Amino acid sequence: MTEFDPELSARMKMPKELLDRASEFHLAIHVSASELHASLFDFHAAQCPWTVHSEIPAGISPYKFIYQRNWIEGVFRKCTITFESDNYALIPQSLFDPVVCSDYLDMQHGTAAVSTGYTDLPEAEAVICFEWPEWYADVMRIVPNARVIPQAALMVRLSTSYAQTGEAGFVVAISSVNATIAGYKNKSLAVLVTQEARTPEDILYHLSNAALRLQIDPENCRVHILDANAATDHESLLRRYVKEVNVISEPAGIQAPAITQLHFLCA
Repeated sequence: MTEFDPELSARMKMPKELLDRASEFHLAIHVSASELHASLFDFHAAQCPWTVHSEIPAGISPYKFIYQRNWIEGVFRKCTITFESDNYALIPQSLFDPVVCSDYLDMQHGTAAVSTGYTDLPEAEAVICFEWPEWYADVMRIVPNARVIPQAALMVRLSTSYAQTGEAGFVVAISSVNATIAGYKNKSLAVLVTQEARTPEDILYHLSNAALRLQIDPENCRVHILDANAATDHESLLRRYVKEVNVISEPAGIQAPAITQLHFLCA
């Protein structure tokens, strides 16, 4: 049994004055392989009045971690939860059939999904289908109005918005164990892939492969980095080979990490 950590509970506690106004806020939660980020966004003021981040202690599931927080005492106007996964498939809207979501995943990854879901992405004229994380059903019992989607879905929306400039480039979301790369050109999404990547060199390798595949010259494109933590090492290496590197950071008034900021902008 995992022991309750009062110090962690105090650090992750949402102030009562904000919890009492839950119906006015958007609660954004991002769950990675070993960490959890949570932020509260004010729809009217376009500000983030509260944000927290913690490693998820060994032996505890994301569900149990969320269950031990006081956040579940409020009913928020909107709640979105993203999770990292490489088990997804992007299907054109015209070909999508919700009945065969598991088959799409099997064809792309060679493994049968236990429980599947899907999210429409009209910006890309596509549907992303995915396997639910094992904690999904438990979390929905304690946060019934939550919308749970893979991080890759928000990557599609962000990269599609960048694509409208007519330029070619990439959005790269980096975690401690993998990188999700969304490439765009000709005003549309061109590639979406998640690869294991634990070092800046791994990121550069996968990005170079994607650029070669799309016939995009790294010296004449822009790369946007979305990093849950510090992106300094990745940024330094990429700047040697890429024309322009933009680290998606906190704009004025939105004092939240980019990973949950993306919820406010795209979810």
